[in-house]
Amino acid sequence: MAEWADFSPLRVSSQHPRLALVCLHTSPTAALGQSANGGLNVYVREVCAGLSDRGVSTDVFTRGLEDGPIQVESIADHSRVIYLPAGRADLDKYSSLAEVPRFARQLQGFIDDAKPGYGAIYSHYWLSGAAVLELPQSPPIPWLHTAHTLGLVKNRHLAPATNPEPELRIEVERSIARRADSLVVSTASEGEDLVNEYGADPDRIAIVSPGVNLRTFAPLGRETALRRLGRSGQRIMLFVGRLERLKGVDIILRGFALAADRRHPSARLVILGEDSEPGSSSERARLMQVTRELGLEGRAEFLGPVDQSELAVWYAAAEACLIPSYSESFGLVGLEAQACGTPVIASNLAGFATVVRDGVTGYLVDGPDPAAYAQRIGRMLGDPELSTSMGRRGTMLAQCFSWSRTVDSLLDGLADLITTQEGVQASAATE
Repeated sequence: MAEWADFSPLRVSSQHPRLALVCLHTSPTAALGQSANGGLNVYVREVCAGLSDRGVSTDVFTRGLEDGPIQVESIADHSRVIYLPAGRADLDKYSSLAEVPRFARQLQGFIDDAKPGYGAIYSHYWLSGAAVLELPQSPPIPWLHTAHTLGLVKNRHLAPATNPEPELRIEVERSIARRADSLVVSTASEGEDLVNEYGADPDRIAIVSPGVNLRTFAPLGRETALRRLGRSGQRIMLFVGRLERLKGVDIILRGFALAADRRHPSARLVILGEDSEPGSSSERARLMQVTRELGLEGRAEFLGPVDQSELAVWYAAAEACLIPSYSESFGLVGLEAQACGTPVIASNLAGFATVVRDGVTGYLVDGPDPAAYAQRIGRMLGDPELSTSMGRRGTMLAQCFSWSRTVDSLLDGLADLITTQEGVQASAATE
């Protein structure tokens, strides 16, 4: 067993079971808006922080560099990230699958040596679930899993010129759906997909809505936010997320070009996020070409990712947050925007319908139609008070989605799982 890498011992609470979280392909502390980093990272980080506040200790296992030592990073009083050496830094998610057995062996070593032991394992995304499937699990530890996205669902809503998710991923997800003790989903629709598409047992599905950090994301006032950004006098439409075909940024570029005509010279489309795969053939390069073809130079701006505190200011400055995704399991960006008093114009998907009230806190748009987005953008630009009133209602809606509520729901489900597992083991011991 490798030694800890120059790290002081974690304070372990005796009041609650210690948890092992598995997040193989990305660290919860990774920079958001680039590579594969996004809502999943926020979810894991916020859950660990909330558990730490309740005295629950967590170890998050993620992939480190092949030739490096095991590294450890503290993220809260009772939480740390452990980087297990497994493959090169430049591996994509499908290439990372080859590193799953090595990663799982090291993870098993930590499980065997942990004192006190882990009360449960909580995996995030199918690659992490693949690693848990490799564990011998003797004696068994309760296993929770959150998919975040599902391959079959993504394949139903493919963006143009994109490859479908491979059958290998689908088979891994089916195995996870059959074997995990609890499948934690963000929406009822996601649970239905697991039952209907993957054959999951509906009794093992728990609906737990993600939350929003209401301290970081809060109303600031549009004029105040614009001044802080040096954008006074501008009218901003905002996109936040990774640059990949799935996110549909070209749809809002075309929609913005239709809506932001000569009547709205101060309108700007600001795009915050980085390319999933940088390079000459990247999505950013393609979108920049679309921008030039539409004559939007100077009006559509690609600013890259920003940190969470600055992101909150951008949300507050915008008259609408545009989210034209082809597929989305939960509208976390939409929730953050509404918490800042900004209405949302998003795809009419289950993940957004959970957090956006059509015509009340924003608009839900059917299909990837630039003209439909242009119509909604035009309404906002033509009536500034509409954005203000929708944003005010969105702020009230966002108060219903706190990470505190998310963590409490997870703990309730976890307590039931552990009690059930202990009962099964006790029964087996007496037979």
